[in-house]
Amino acid sequence: MDAPLLLLVDDEMGVRESLKMVFGKAFRLLEAENVDAAISHVQEAQPDVVLLDVLMPKADGIEVLRRIKGIHPGCAVIMLTGVNSQQLAAQAMSCGAFDFIGKPFDVVDLREKVARALAHVTSGAPSA
Repeated sequence: MDAPLLLLVDDEMGVRESLKMVFGKAFRLLEAENVDAAISHVQEAQPDVVLLDVLMPKADGIEVLRRIKGIHPGCAVIMLTGVNSQQLAAQAMSCGAFDFIGKPFDVVDLREKVARALAHVTSGAPSA
């Protein structure tokens, strides 16, 4: 069986590189540095889990989340942000985010959240 597919969406190459080091052995990885590439990957590859930066140039992370969930409702989207806002987290969760984590992220915490998201997706449970 193929390894699960994880899409990394962040405009900062350094963040994507860090995430690749964290998840590269356990997942097949796709990267997107902008919204258009992210949406294209979601349409074509149907990733199991998406790590989505909230703040990207020319993009509202919440709107991108809505678009991803509209295309592939079964994927789990974990929002990543450098802005620690309870209001933003609540909004993301109400729009279908599986979880929300701040940057800089704790690697152990991020791995646990991705593992929970993957378990949720593979269990066939209804998406958040």
